[in-house]
Amino acid sequence: MIAPKLDKRLRAVVDNVDSKVFADVGCDHGKVTVCAILEGRAQKAIACDISQKSLDKAIELAKKYELNNVQFRCADGLKAICDNEVDCVVIAGMGGKEIMSILDDIPKGIKKFVLVAHKNTIELREFLSDKKLYIDKDYVVEQGGKFYNIIVAICGGGKNCELSEEELYLGKNSKDNADFVAYIEKLRQKANSLKKYSDKSREGKMLQRIIALVDKKDAE
Repeated sequence: MIAPKLDKRLRAVVDNVDSKVFADVGCDHGKVTVCAILEGRAQKAIACDISQKSLDKAIELAKKYELNNVQFRCADGLKAICDNEVDCVVIAGMGGKEIMSILDDIPKGIKKFVLVAHKNTIELREFLSDKKLYIDKDYVVEQGGKFYNIIVAICGGGKNCELSEEELYLGKNSKDNADFVAYIEKLRQKANSLKKYSDKSREGKMLQRIIALVDKKDAE
């Protein structure tokens, strides 16, 4: 049976799962859960969603593939996860502030988070740094004309979790990342359209700062 088709964003999420037991928080249709299991990226999974209607879609998908190593829990964030129950958590498909709220109280035993915030990514990076979660990967992928940051954060390990200004605003993208190049070009266009308002607009000021950091990075 052919595995569920993943878009580029979800493909990047699944590619970063490497776990014995992982939790897919806000699982919605359950594609990440099912594909991670089918591809052997995890031995077991716990699929969680605050919406029973969404969870039912994930349950049906798992039944279709006859998976018996997935548990389903209708719950808000990580509230249904016990200490030392999972070693990896995926949270994708919501805003950065929602993700921060979920991560405010982290169960013991989690080693890695795979996060995709649809907005407030800079604030999320600051939050992770303050929580002493080391950002191991942080790169842009483009899907359907929209750009998403895939953030992989590691718990513990004694690594320096402080972020440079470049890492805070740009992530850890390389110049070879074609999606990042396209993302910056889109930001340049937006920054130019807001230029005359930059003295008053917080967004305009932030965009100008991001472009300045990119130009500095390119000049090095």
